[in-house]
Amino acid sequence: VSHMASPIQATGLGSNLDVQGLVSKLMEVEKAPLTKLTQNQAAVTLKISAYATFKGSASSLQASLAGLQQVAAYSAAKATLGDTAVASASAQSGADPGVHSLEVTSLAVAQRLKTGTTFTKTTDTVGTGTLTLDFGTVGDDGMGGTTFTVNPERATQNITIDTAHSSLAGVRDAINAAKAGVSASIVNDGSGNRLVLSSNSTGTSNSIRLRVTDNDGDGADAAGLSKLAYDPATGGAANMLQAVAPVDAQFKLDGLEIVKASNTVTDVLEGTTINLLKTNVNAPTTLTIASDTSGIKTSIDAFVKAYNEMIDGVKKLTGYDAASKTAGTLQGEPAIRSLAGQIRATMSSIVTGATGGFNSLAQVGVTFDAEGKLSVKASKLDTALKDNPSAVQALFATGAKIDDSLIKFSSSTSSTFGGTYAMNISALATQGYAVGSGTAALTIDGTNDILNVKVNGVSTSVTLAHATYNDASALAAEVQTRLNGASALSSKSIKVSVTQNAGVLTLTSNNYGSGSTILFEGGSAKDSLFGMSPTLTDGVDVAGSIGGNIATGSGQTLKASNGLAVSVLGGATGDRGNIIFSRGIAVQLDNLLSKALGDKGSIASSTHALEAQTKDLDAQKVRINASLAEKEERYLKQFNSLDSLISNQQSTLAYLSQQLTALNNSNK
Repeated sequence: VSHMASPIQATGLGSNLDVQGLVSKLMEVEKAPLTKLTQNQAAVTLKISAYATFKGSASSLQASLAGLQQVAAYSAAKATLGDTAVASASAQSGADPGVHSLEVTSLAVAQRLKTGTTFTKTTDTVGTGTLTLDFGTVGDDGMGGTTFTVNPERATQNITIDTAHSSLAGVRDAINAAKAGVSASIVNDGSGNRLVLSSNSTGTSNSIRLRVTDNDGDGADAAGLSKLAYDPATGGAANMLQAVAPVDAQFKLDGLEIVKASNTVTDVLEGTTINLLKTNVNAPTTLTIASDTSGIKTSIDAFVKAYNEMIDGVKKLTGYDAASKTAGTLQGEPAIRSLAGQIRATMSSIVTGATGGFNSLAQVGVTFDAEGKLSVKASKLDTALKDNPSAVQALFATGAKIDDSLIKFSSSTSSTFGGTYAMNISALATQGYAVGSGTAALTIDGTNDILNVKVNGVSTSVTLAHATYNDASALAAEVQTRLNGASALSSKSIKVSVTQNAGVLTLTSNNYGSGSTILFEGGSAKDSLFGMSPTLTDGVDVAGSIGGNIATGSGQTLKASNGLAVSVLGGATGDRGNIIFSRGIAVQLDNLLSKALGDKGSIASSTHALEAQTKDLDAQKVRINASLAEKEERYLKQFNSLDSLISNQQSTLAYLSQQLTALNNSNK
């Protein structure tokens, strides 16, 4: 037999006995268990492949659930313009629908400055030192002069110009590398090369002030780096020239006159962004905001298609085809039928906590037919999405209806069950702050210009601009912009606010909770700004209970032990009403499929059992093959011995025959 090696040759030469044929016939009988084993192994392998096929269709079903769990999709909106040359617009989820009139009077323009002097070559030396960049508003001082008021929302930026960047081209590169809110370029206007600075933000509140600390000792003259000084306030050095004045955007929305610093407007219509492109004075166009259900309808259709394809696969794999009289590969396997049953039961269930009148798929037009497949009644779904999109959201995704407008739903986990949870707030989150013990000195010079402070546990040191400030508000703006521009704080997304009341400064961390703290660490400006003994108050975390159980507070977020979390933005302490939470069908199915298709799920367990069975069958085949090799060797030995015996007997018989013949002849 070709698959077994044997040192014994089946010759049959002595007796003409067909030893090989006899052994082959015997081995065919002996190999019957091996053949059966191979057939069983093929069947098991086929089952493993069938499980993989089912897992693929179930995974496709799970993937289709992602779109259904996107809460924003249920209240999506779209914005359209009658004249797309005037503006473009986009609407976020939940934007208020309506038709509006839009008339643009002027577009916002960014300020541009140019050097007053020209340079023969871009390699000409400018100077070295530090550029201090502020943004703010130029105003009238009431005496024929101008003032510059810092925009407190934009941090002061410091740009170092070293010897490696002392040329005109080097200064340009250093400014651009700093990403400080302006762009620098070199323009040859025919008379020579000029450095041009363009504010990256439009509007009059983003006007540029550029102060210079020149290494030649004078930051105001027209020599060295001071050539770049530009202070629009009366009395300030202005060695650069204004090439383009900043302009605010002005437009009318439904007849209301509105002024904004930017052509991109986000805070006029809630949830809608308008990008102004062109003026249309006396020719208003329409801006229409409408709901957009196309995305969620596409997701529902994809979900229905994936479910029906999975059901077709289950029937094929586990059913019986009467016409061909063949059973499915996985007929009798409980894992698939069990999971399919759980999926069907989940989809047929009532969603606990769903509000708005929809708690079953049938109520929004998604129903089962006689074959157990899903179908969608488009008109019914359209009506549900139009009349009550939040209720459809609660049916499919997560839903949270909260009685109190100052409490917002934050998050949930798979441990959060649908239901009604009472909320009680025992303490509101607060910010850490420091209040000065006296009025702040308005004159800042070399004796009181350094402030060292630790905000939220992060230390920084800033140097304030030397000036006599008009009032405490201007000084507060200077301190705020300096701190918010400090890299130690900005790199960790830490911001502060500085305000004043009757000349007394208050420094507040913009964070909430126990991690929100202010601590002064010295510096010559501390006493001048905040007095000898400022009052320091650390922030506290929100505290309270959800569903009658004490919850954990972190900043403004209150989280229950079941994973339900809300943000408490303000209000009073005490009972704050209820949150009605629902885990929709898509969320429940996602959790169910994650467990079933996971490494320890029912499908994996069944597949692992079959794979173990395949390995066991492989081991059995090895043992049987070894046994067959031994049997074949034994049969060959036995039949060769028989062949030799028969051959000897035949030789003896021939000898005896010869002797008898000779004896008979002798007697005759």
